Amino acid sequence: MPLPPIGLDMDGVIVSPPLGWNFSISRRLDVPPLTVEERALAGSVHQGEGPRGLRKLITAARYAFRRPLPQVREAIAELATKRELHIVSARSAANRGYVQRWLAAEGLAPHITAIHLNAAGLEPARFKLAALLSLGIAEHVDDDGATAYYLATQAGINVYLCDWPRNRDLAYPATVRRVPGLHAVAPLLIDLRPGHCTPD
Repeated sequence: MPLPPIGLDMDGVIVSPPLGWNFSISRRLDVPPLTVEERALAGSVHQGEGPRGLRKLITAARYAFRRPLPQVREAIAELATKRELHIVSARSAANRGYVQRWLAAEGLAPHITAIHLNAAGLEPARFKLAALLSLGIAEHVDDDGATAYYLATQAGINVYLCDWPRNRDLAYPATVRRVPGLHAVAPLLIDLRPGHCTPD
């Protein structure tokens, strides 16, 4: 039986933020609905060159010194037994090579089915919603409060929200479930392999 897909954000879910401080989380709850054009753009694939010059050096350094969050390797391996794993990140699609090399270097690449990055330049929450809808993905793991709220309210997507101080105390709908980290997601998922039961 094919496994159902799940989306995984990168920063704050898989990758540790710089110095461990996750300041990039948005608390905006008024992101406007997607347009038809934006939904179409999210499916585009970036085929051009990556960053150049100083920007290339900065980008390379950014990826070189980032590490997975605690228990992420084990979490990814366990999740891959229950779901088809899709990276859905608002990082620029120009950085695809860096993302692929980072996942490979950390031993995570064999578990990842596909990588979907932002080739359209859309706001993160809007890109992720458009990408998930185009891929038919109904579950997603994220750290961003605005994104979690947007995915849940605009499309009823089940969001597992990794706990960070900046995403607390927002009025999330019932389809947003807070978890201490990626390692806590797999035990909450229904295992659809033959002979396995749903969790209590």
